[in-house]
Amino acid sequence: MQRLVSLCFGLLLFGIAIAQPPTPVLTPSYRPASGQTFPYRLLVNGEVQMETGGMVGSAHFAATVDLEQRWRQESSRMRCDLTIKGGTLRVFSSVGEQRQKLGRTTVTFLTTPNGEILDVIGGGARSIEELVANFDLMAAGLAALLVPFPKEGVRVGDAWQAAHQLGATITLATVQCVEQPSNLLPRQQPLKLRLRYLLPIDALIDPSLRTQWNFTARYNAESEVLFSVVEGRTLSASGTIKLEVSGRIPLPTTQPSQPSQPQGEPATPDQESTHPQESPNQPSQEPAEKAPEPSPTPPTVPAFRLLVDARFDLLSAR
Repeated sequence: MQRLVSLCFGLLLFGIAIAQPPTPVLTPSYRPASGQTFPYRLLVNGEVQMETGGMVGSAHFAATVDLEQRWRQESSRMRCDLTIKGGTLRVFSSVGEQRQKLGRTTVTFLTTPNGEILDVIGGGARSIEELVANFDLMAAGLAALLVPFPKEGVRVGDAWQAAHQLGATITLATVQCVEQPSNLLPRQQPLKLRLRYLLPIDALIDPSLRTQWNFTARYNAESEVLFSVVEGRTLSASGTIKLEVSGRIPLPTTQPSQPSQPQGEPATPDQESTHPQESPNQPSQEPAEKAPEPSPTPPTVPAFRLLVDARFDLLSAR
């Protein structure tokens, strides 16, 4: 009797599985977003540790950044302009609170219609402030706003890897389609995705600046993203960021000044008569040899290392 009940229960589950429709295949793309601009607000907070010149310091920081994402289609590829319109960075440390305004800056990503990065434009920076701002853009873009999708489409439960071309470096992103929530409007068809990145983002920095600063940067992120297939864009995202930056601060080079030597004045006839002429047989006095000048000591170039452990939330502003 027990075996019969188990057999019937198994047949019932099998019948239910057959009766359920297969999970639909979705083909997310950024083409629907072409020609549109989407505003976002990025909230970041975490801990930062800085080592420079043998000194170590730590602080807590919080940033509110207003972003703007604009999509355009160029032939067979897409152009994503990611712009910081403004923002405030607040740092809390042992010396008190410091505030810094973030200026406007833009990084452009050239991608496939499915979101794989082909090239990056405008990753250079003229100052530390711009460098920090660009890191915010890259972090938001790579962890939330530039989700790469396979061309053949995805189903709920699928996982895949996609390649990003960052300068001369090809790096992989791991993505999993977790679920398709039902608590939003059906027309949005949102997908809940999980992403993991381990990126050498120094490849996005201008090569001359990277060489001048002996600059390296490694970025690790995990995020959950809600993506609208119909709109072709991210609706919201949250996750963690770990960043390690190191380099050497370039010192200004100065040329040593040469002391001016006074020029001798021609002797007058009276002066010539006061000094007897040397006899031809008198040995001439050899000038004293100059001691070799010590070679200049090269300036010490202070090294720095920056560690950031933070959490971020990205919200659509419309």
